[in-house]
Formats: sequence, C-alpha cells, structure tokens
Amino acid sequence: MTKGSVARGGLVWMVARRLLLRDAQGGSRVWWIALLATIAIGGGLVLLGVRSVAPPLAVAIAALGLLGGACVRALTPAVAVAVFGMSLGVAALVTVLGVTSGFEYELTARLARINGHVLISEYGQDFDEYPEMVARWRADPRVTAASPFAFATAAVVPATEEAEAEDGAVPEDRPEDRPEDRPVRPPAIAFVKGLDPARAFELPGVVAMLHGGDLTVLRPGDWQTPPGVALGRRLATRLGVKVGDFVRLVIPAELEGASGSLQRPPRFARFAVLDLLDTGVSEFDTSLALIHLSAGQALFFGEGRVTGVEFALRDPEDADAFAAEVIAAAGPNFRATTWRQQSEGTIAGLRQIRVAVALVLALLEVVAATALIASLLLLVRRKTAEIAALMALGADGRRVFWIFEAVGLLAGAVGALVGVLLGLLLSGLLAVYRYPLSGDVYPVEHLPVRLMALDVLLPGLAAVLLCGLVSGPVALIAAKQPLLPGLRR
Repeated sequence: MTKGSVARGGLVWMVARRLLLRDAQGGSRVWWIALLATIAIGGGLVLLGVRSVAPPLAVAIAALGLLGGACVRALTPAVAVAVFGMSLGVAALVTVLGVTSGFEYELTARLARINGHVLISEYGQDFDEYPEMVARWRADPRVTAASPFAFATAAVVPATEEAEAEDGAVPEDRPEDRPEDRPVRPPAIAFVKGLDPARAFELPGVVAMLHGGDLTVLRPGDWQTPPGVALGRRLATRLGVKVGDFVRLVIPAELEGASGSLQRPPRFARFAVLDLLDTGVSEFDTSLALIHLSAGQALFFGEGRVTGVEFALRDPEDADAFAAEVIAAAGPNFRATTWRQQSEGTIAGLRQIRVAVALVLALLEVVAATALIASLLLLVRRKTAEIAALMALGADGRRVFWIFEAVGLLAGAVGALVGVLLGLLLSGLLAVYRYPLSGDVYPVEHLPVRLMALDVLLPGLAAVLLCGLVSGPVALIAAKQPLLPGLRR
C-alpha cells in the first residue's frame, strides 16, 4: 500500500466524518456525558443488587431519552434518526439473545444437575452389578461423581394423625403445635428417586437443591425411626405437608407389568418429611421426591438392584466419548443417555424460539437501515455543491462513492456501538432485578440472562453490514452527480 493510497483513504474518512457530524458539536458533549453517567448509574445499581423494578426502569427510560438527545446534538439531523433507530434495534437484539441464551443455559444446567452428565442403565431392569461399575469409573480422572440411583413412580399420600400414632415414633423436628383440624389433601403422583448420600453429595448441585443443604436427611430408616424423604416444595404445598410431617409412598402392583400383579396389594411405606427441594425447575419442584437408595430398593424392587448410575464429568463436552467407552466396556445389555439427549427436545424448542424472535427483532435493524437510505439521499441533495467542489479539486467518482459509503459505515458503527452498550445495560438490569415468572407457565421462576460473545458481536456486525449495503446505491447516485450544475448552486 503506497503513501498516496493511504492519504486518499484518510481523506475519504475525514470527509465522511465531516458529513456525519454536526457543525457545532460543543453542546453534544453534555448529552454524551449525561448518557455515560446514566449508564454508570445503571452499573452501580447492578453492583448494589437493587431488586426494585422502579430504578432499573427509570434508568432505561432516561438512557433512551439521553441517547436520542445525544444523537440529535452530535450527528447530522438527516442521519441522527437512522442511527438512533439502529441503536434501539441492536440493543433489543442483544437483550433478547441474552435472555434466550440464559434460558438455554439454565435449563441445561438444571437438567444435568438432576440426572448427571451421563446416565447408564441396563436393559431388563436387573442392574445389580452397579458397585463394580461405580468403583471402576469413579477412578477415571474425567469423572467427578458416580452415583447409583433407584427410580419409580409412586403416589404420595399425606399420613393422617391416626396412621402416625399407629406407626410409632415421630421425627425429632416435628412441630408439636400443628393444628389438628388441618385438612388432609388428596394424594399426588410423583417421581421418587433413591440416592446414596455418600455418593450423591459429589454430584454438582444436588446438595444445593435441599433447603437444609444436608443429604443425611435421606436416612434409610430402621425399626425405631421411619426413613426420610425430601419433597419438592411445590409438591409439599400441593399435599399440604411441611417438614416434620409424614407421608406414605404407595406403589401399585400394576406398575410392575407382570402377570398376576393385579391381584397383589400395593407396596407402601411411611416416610418422614425432613427437608424440601428447590431444583429451580418448576416441573421437578411439583413432582420430585428424594429418598435413601436402600429405602428405594426395598420399596421399589424388594431386592438390591438399581435403575442406573449417573456420572458427573469435569468437562460436560466429554459426555459422548465417555458414554461410548462405558458401553463398550459394560457390554450390549447397557445403554447410555447424555445430558444433551436428556434436554434435546427442550433445547431444540428454545433454539427455534430464539431464531424466530431474533428474526423479528432484526427487522428493527432493517427498518433503521431503510431510514438511512432516505437520510443519505437527503444528505446528497443538500451537499451537491460540496460534491461538485470535491470533483473540481480532483476527486473522481470512485472517491465520492467511497466517501458516502464511509458515511453509511460510520453511521452503522456508531449505532452498533451505542446499541451494544445500551443492550449490555439493559441485560445487566434484567439480571439484577431477576424479573419473576409464573412457575405454572415457565420452567424457571425468573428471567435468566447470560450473554455470550456472539450474542453481543452478531447484532453489531449485522448493523454495520446492513448500513454498508444500503449505502451503496446512494453512494452510486452521489458519484454520478454532474459537476457544472453543482458548481452553479
């Protein structure tokens, strides 16, 4: 690249900058300073952990107003509206992509927390060699936890006062002042999972699900004390029970599917509610109960076998390769399910929603880019004399083309930069406020936000690209302006 080409390129950007900015820029500094101060206030609210919706909403409205004022004061009026619209489009897209990424991350992490990264089960429901599998693969450096589990569907029935008296001892933490006239709720169908606390505490997030944070509440039980159960908090509310109460887990014999099972009575056992679960996923909080593995084996199967073994890995991305190795070593009677397969349907639905919403909001950028066409056409009409003067001084049509193309690219860059900053501000405010969601409708109870690098870069790059594309036809019109009529103006 020669010095002459560098000088010509510098001239193009200098003239483009002069066309984009207003003649008097002194007053615009106040607007930009006020905008930066508003963003700083929003950041301060994020750091302080403000949870009220009023301050974040006020900061967002003030930022929009100051952004519009700053654009009008700093930019040529013909271009200011397009830049402001582009900023709003980029900010909206950044915020929505952050929210959808947050949903995907939260759901994937919570599903993996409940079922591990790799789940190994055996065809035929006779998985009794699980101690050897756990001992072998727990020593693998890729594995952080290996926990056997027993799983069954059961009816959870609140135990009556009479049943408690008949069964004998009560938990030590049972409240003595419970109202006797409290209504007994109907039973609920729940997914009951038996875990070995000595193994399950290594699973990421399992201990955090318990309000008390202690897996020893999943006691196996003996002839003096009933076994312990931890109920999902929504399930406990539905049943009308709390910590210290009793429930019965009832498994109908029909669930075995064996011949003659209809004639056998259901299996049941009395459990003490010793803690509540908060998984972060409303579906599990409404239908999940945890018990000790030995209690589950006795109640579900009547023998020492398990439903499967769940593994937690240091790197979840190794799940497919690790699952293949375990199956190759265990034999064809075993099957593996990874965390991706467990959440495949949910993630696919979320990504479809993500693409659809992103396309709709991308129309804001398209509209702003369309407004830039009108703005640049008006700018060409107003600057006809200046274009003719440049041509008279030796600028050819190609250089004039690149000047107006540079104006469009600069407008897109300014809109993208301001929009990204505004989107980061709004995303931060949403993350701090943790906007509540209805657990009956959404799988999580607050609006999650998690910005990835592409969520920030793609809207900005799309804005610059769109502005560059729509500026091309207008730049061609400017390059073909006749010289003499322009000099007469």
